[in-house]
Amino acid sequence: MTNQNRALQPATPAQQRRQYQTDLRQAQADLLEAEAELAKLQAAVNAFRMQCRLKIGRLLDEYLELRGQKQTLWTRLQLLQQAEEFGIPYDEDDPFWHGRDPADLYDDLPEDNLLPEMDNTERDRAAEKRLFRELARKFHPDLAPAGAERAYMTMMMTAVNAAYSQHNLEALRDLADELDPALVAELAEIEAVEIRRLREQILKLQRRRRRAIRRLRQLRQENMTKLWQKARELEADGRPWWEDVRQDLLKLIDRRRKEIGELETAVAQFETQATNDSRP
Repeated sequence: MTNQNRALQPATPAQQRRQYQTDLRQAQADLLEAEAELAKLQAAVNAFRMQCRLKIGRLLDEYLELRGQKQTLWTRLQLLQQAEEFGIPYDEDDPFWHGRDPADLYDDLPEDNLLPEMDNTERDRAAEKRLFRELARKFHPDLAPAGAERAYMTMMMTAVNAAYSQHNLEALRDLADELDPALVAELAEIEAVEIRRLREQILKLQRRRRRAIRRLRQLRQENMTKLWQKARELEADGRPWWEDVRQDLLKLIDRRRKEIGELETAVAQFETQATNDSRP
């Protein structure tokens, strides 16, 4: 029998077992490397986050509160202007004005992008919806044939629905790393118990590695991580990063207060005019 004919022959159970044992050792090594890298960066960023809270937390909270006030006043001003255009009085108790989305806040402060993120709720909700649609396409049991694949997809879709109803974005991301239904069907067809067990272990380790890599990629994109990297660079050059940030926040706070004062004046003028127009 030629070497070419041997290569075309299906692997024997013993050959499959040896290959899967080799793949298992490699998967274990790859996972350890990915999780170690994630743990190292996570520890550094968490320590930096604590420093942020201790050194600039009070100023940051004050700034974010002022930003919320500005958003509220800006939205009210936009509604008052719309009421004037419509020729009807603005009444916050009138159902006509209910359910309107907050007006987009025009903001020319690029420094905001350099501040630690404290509230990502709006962004997370959009990510939840997008991920839920992707997972529904992947796991909806109506798309599966009968048997183990359908049972698996039913179980996974139940977990997806539960995570989405609880607004658990991290759980949805973890579910996205679960086995593809086609792989579940493939495992079910492996008759040799030991070979199937080895294959399942390999897939489990690969899934954990994908999860660690995804979390590492997300962590690197977070604003806090970028700030940590910038702080390291500046401190390596002997520049006082914390003092620079504190001064920037003080400037932003002062500017916000001025903007809020201007908006309060504009809102009061509109409301006074509306009151005068409504008198007989």
